[in-house]
Amino acid sequence: MAVQFILGRSGTGKTSCCIRAIVGALLEPVDEQPLILLVPEQATYQAERAILSDKRIAGYNRLRVLSFDRLQFLLSGKNTARPQLSRIGRQMIVHRILRDSKSKLKIFESSANRPGLGRQMAETIAELHQYAKTPDDIDQLLGELQKDERNSLAVLKFADIGLILKEYLKFIEGRFIDPDIQLNRACGAVAKADFVKGAKLWVDGFAGFTTAELAILAELLKVVADAKIALCLDPSNIDLSNPDAEKLDPVGIFGPTERTYIALIELIKKCKLRLAEPIILDEAVRFSSCPQLAHIERNAFKLETSKIPAADNIRIISAPNGRAEVQFVARQILELVKEKDYRYRDIAVIASDIDGYQHYIRAYFDDYEIPFFIDKRKPLNQHAAIQLICSVLQAVTGGFFSSDIFAYLKADLVPIERRDVDVLENYCLAFGISGDDWQSEKKWDFAGEENGDFDEERINKIRLKVSGPLLELRDRLYTGDNPAKTIRAEEFTRIIFDFIDGLGVRERIRSWVGEAAERKDYTAVDEHLQFYDKLVDIFDELVEVFAGQEMSCEDYVAILDSAFSQLTLAFIPPTLDQVLVGSIERSRHPDLKAVFLVGATQRQFPVPVSFDSILSEDDRSAAESADFPLAATASQMLAERQYLAYIAFTRPSEFLCVTYPSADDKGSAMVRSQFIDNLESLKEKIIQPLMNICS
Repeated sequence: MAVQFILGRSGTGKTSCCIRAIVGALLEPVDEQPLILLVPEQATYQAERAILSDKRIAGYNRLRVLSFDRLQFLLSGKNTARPQLSRIGRQMIVHRILRDSKSKLKIFESSANRPGLGRQMAETIAELHQYAKTPDDIDQLLGELQKDERNSLAVLKFADIGLILKEYLKFIEGRFIDPDIQLNRACGAVAKADFVKGAKLWVDGFAGFTTAELAILAELLKVVADAKIALCLDPSNIDLSNPDAEKLDPVGIFGPTERTYIALIELIKKCKLRLAEPIILDEAVRFSSCPQLAHIERNAFKLETSKIPAADNIRIISAPNGRAEVQFVARQILELVKEKDYRYRDIAVIASDIDGYQHYIRAYFDDYEIPFFIDKRKPLNQHAAIQLICSVLQAVTGGFFSSDIFAYLKADLVPIERRDVDVLENYCLAFGISGDDWQSEKKWDFAGEENGDFDEERINKIRLKVSGPLLELRDRLYTGDNPAKTIRAEEFTRIIFDFIDGLGVRERIRSWVGEAAERKDYTAVDEHLQFYDKLVDIFDELVEVFAGQEMSCEDYVAILDSAFSQLTLAFIPPTLDQVLVGSIERSRHPDLKAVFLVGATQRQFPVPVSFDSILSEDDRSAAESADFPLAATASQMLAERQYLAYIAFTRPSEFLCVTYPSADDKGSAMVRSQFIDNLESLKEKIIQPLMNICS
């Protein structure tokens, strides 16, 4: 078999080349050869749509559009009865191991019981699996680090990490499937998989691969009949036959993909596979009708280049704030649709700080009746049922504070009228009702007979309806014959579900699904349907992980709070003709005519650089110097921002608008991205102040 690269800069048609080849293969009259398209997880849906958009393809049964996660599942995951661990389940296991191994830890002993450490340690373990590291590799790393006294802190940290990793692997062996570990183990199953043997393989959309992904890709290349790998780089800047990492420009635009190309070439040579002449795409077909965007694609990051005249299809807008940015973008979208016959699906809004802009986008796009889809996993920690569970547990374990009780009541899942809740809350605020008052059997008569503002007979009836189920829950969680006040995970879960079933939560969610379907809000339908399954999964994993162990209710509450904070749902677009809103990494639509880049500030654009890891920059550098590579260091991530900015600027084929706020929501000045300076240097007078946008 031969491996062939498809190489070209952005807009040269690499994805289109792959799609055309796949469509051609599907149209072969009698061919039964399996076909595989391997793309990033977020690109699978768009790739399937692109293939089926060809009118000659009514459907297919021998093509598989896969991500690495789905590939791993097909190779090994579906053939086992063991439960597959979610990210939250892994965190629960790590939290248990930290508690059990607390006395053995050198650095993390004092914080071992905190769920936040469990989350960070679980993320570190996932990273180690992605880069195919084992406890033996960590032992070897420790031996290297101990040779230098400056690494003393890193040695202690990696020793703790190695201990937790070893215990984690021991804990899940024979009980759970960890998808990250399974990706490594799936390599052995590739040669036996019928859908892989003799297949045609296309790989597209990747800028880089983890060690585990490279390993499974190597096994794929050995057994497929033909493979094509598309990469976004400039073929004229690299020796395609014998690339040398030492000769690469460390701050070049295509640094990330050039390093990936070199790694793949070394992999192909190591596997002794034949390397075919690459397909070089040098014509920027995406910008054939827009020479200004073609000029930006070629010259955006050059130090010296010629300027081209200003044009309406490339704009840089300085707005007073984020709200004004989004309002301007909404008006521009309507103008493009009404005056230039654009479809909504031809337009994308790319926001690096999607969390900061999504509430403005929802508000203004709804006001302007612009259909849109925000391509972002939705957090569920604000779902009414989650709010109810968290607040009721906090009330019962925290002393029955009125604030927790009214948070529980205002989740709107308790069968008590909202006006009764308001009356009760006013009374509690007026007389400072304490936790002891809620738990007391005495009748409330704080107002007295002379106070005509409160009907205490009515208030006491409402109070008993509220406190009755809560006191019953407290008595079940804290039984009198258990002085240690600990409880098994199985019993804890049973009590919680008995409580929410007693309130009719399941039936209420079912009614919400029906109401959302009636008003054709299919996103809400999908959210409620997925939510209850996710909730059950969390408690199932809680029981599996902490089976046979007793903990206090406070410990369970802390673990669930951390788990709920990470509970998210993914959605697919409910309709076809709508504006795509997302981040740079997730906005991979190949046929965009217009792109609005909002929030292009120095801190956020093209992606925010943030670090929330146990391993510091020094720890990672020390490990890399000991030939123990992990995820990118901060300096590497900063260098890769130029590539992402290039991708953002070259997404559209006809219209590009970059906006940035002059001030944040608090009025503090914001610095625009340095990459806007690069864009500004290419054209004359393209920055426009936006002063009266709200008028």
